[in-house]
Amino acid sequence: MHVEQSQTGPETTPLQQHAVRYDLLLVLVTMIWGVTFLVAKLTLQLIGPFTYLSLCYTIATLTLVLIFHKRLRKITRTEVVGGLVIGVVLFAGYAFQTVGLQWTSVSKAGFITGLYVPLVPLFALIFLRQRIIATAIVGVLLSLLGLCLLSINQHFNLSFGIGEWLMLCCAVAFALQIVFINKFAPSADAINLAIIQIGFTAVLSLISIPLNHEPLAMPPPLALLSVSLMGTLDMAFTMLLMNWVGQYISGTRAALIYALEPVWAGVFGVLVAHDVLSLAAWCGCACILAGMIVGRLERISFRKPGKRVNAKI
Repeated sequence: MHVEQSQTGPETTPLQQHAVRYDLLLVLVTMIWGVTFLVAKLTLQLIGPFTYLSLCYTIATLTLVLIFHKRLRKITRTEVVGGLVIGVVLFAGYAFQTVGLQWTSVSKAGFITGLYVPLVPLFALIFLRQRIIATAIVGVLLSLLGLCLLSINQHFNLSFGIGEWLMLCCAVAFALQIVFINKFAPSADAINLAIIQIGFTAVLSLISIPLNHEPLAMPPPLALLSVSLMGTLDMAFTMLLMNWVGQYISGTRAALIYALEPVWAGVFGVLVAHDVLSLAAWCGCACILAGMIVGRLERISFRKPGKRVNAKI
């Protein structure tokens, strides 16, 4: 339902009267996503990356199961299989992102991760045979230009290290996640699909703790507070908001608001973490943001009638 369309008559519908409220709720979602880069980077100074992920996703899974346990009674084989497949790329995305945060700045992490937006049309063409139009191609080219500019440091030397490469892999994984959601969601319950993928991500994270030689010890209280907030706010609360608001505003309008995520990451990185970006890097950030907006102008449906599928779960 396109609430941004104006009415010519004197009366307005309740949806139109609350359109600004819905937009602000999605802005809140992007702010939460943006600040999580900083929170994650600080928390990783206290615990290992896979300990962090396992705790966050276990808390998120328990939160959703407590709220939606009745839905799980009707879970289908398609939801289980789809959730497991999506869970693999979701785990890969957050694993690359969490490990990469140890090697790059908060602002760079946010903008490079945001490259998943223009990558989605490319992967949709490859895996789902969905056509790609000129705006998507322009978005990809703008984003690639921005990535090159972002890798230039204050001394105008190219600086694209292991952290940036891991973030690029993260963006690829998140783009695949959205495409796989598009593939499985039309025949599945979105909430059940989310619970399976988040739960499987928690399991994979737990398995990775000993493989990464992380100590099996009780995290410090500050880390426990951080993962509790991340699990409930970043991974459970935002999903609920996205699914609820997605019933009332168009997908294109929502996508344009989601593009604010790396902007908030850059803002919090500069203001709180004291990240320093060169002029070329700031231009690169602008190019990536422009690329995300232009690249998402192609209207690819990620939902079945009456449902919104969460593209960030």
